[in-house]
Amino acid sequence: MFSAIDHLECPRCGKKYSCEATASVCVCGSPLLARYDLKIVEEAAQMDLFPTRINSMWRYSLLLPLKSPSYVFSLGEGWTPLLEAPRLGADVGLRMLHVKDETRNPTGSFKDRGLSVAVSKHVELGCKKFAMPTAGNAGVSMSAYCARAGAKARVFMPTDTPRPFFDACAYYGAEVTSVDGTISDCHSRMVEECAGWTDLSTTREPFRVEGEKTIGFEIV
Repeated sequence: MFSAIDHLECPRCGKKYSCEATASVCVCGSPLLARYDLKIVEEAAQMDLFPTRINSMWRYSLLLPLKSPSYVFSLGEGWTPLLEAPRLGADVGLRMLHVKDETRNPTGSFKDRGLSVAVSKHVELGCKKFAMPTAGNAGVSMSAYCARAGAKARVFMPTDTPRPFFDACAYYGAEVTSVDGTISDCHSRMVEECAGWTDLSTTREPFRVEGEKTIGFEIV
């Protein structure tokens, strides 16, 4: 078994959804969360079945939402180092402080963990077109993983976003739209122009946070 995912659940009202549905948020408006069969995970841990030779976040596939490894679109994200930071530790009164260096991810931020999982799972569910409003790293990451998956990407950025973010998204093949306004204005524009596209905005779908939680797994 590649994943122990059981269902999606609303943390606000408790309503459950199939993990194979493309629901983005609950009918009550709350983001959905993935729930797993922890008995399966416990048995796998007791039998030492976690693939410890895989130096990426996908070693934790039992606690990630994909049902099939054939839909994993990875660029080598995760398994970033913990670096000693003695000077910073001294400044904040800690005897020993380590910093997890998420700049080692493929596009340079922790967003790669979430977007790898989100794009992979939504492609597994049949989605082929993705969009989001962004002011930087998330848009670059989505563009990269859509390129890896052979999916279409549209990115909506405020006009005053630093130019390198526009260029990076375009380099990965995304269609980039500059919006004279805020992130909220970008989202409104995206909704107008991208009917039928999968919205990968923060809290608009349930799978990005699943990849990002692997930071905690690696630290532990």
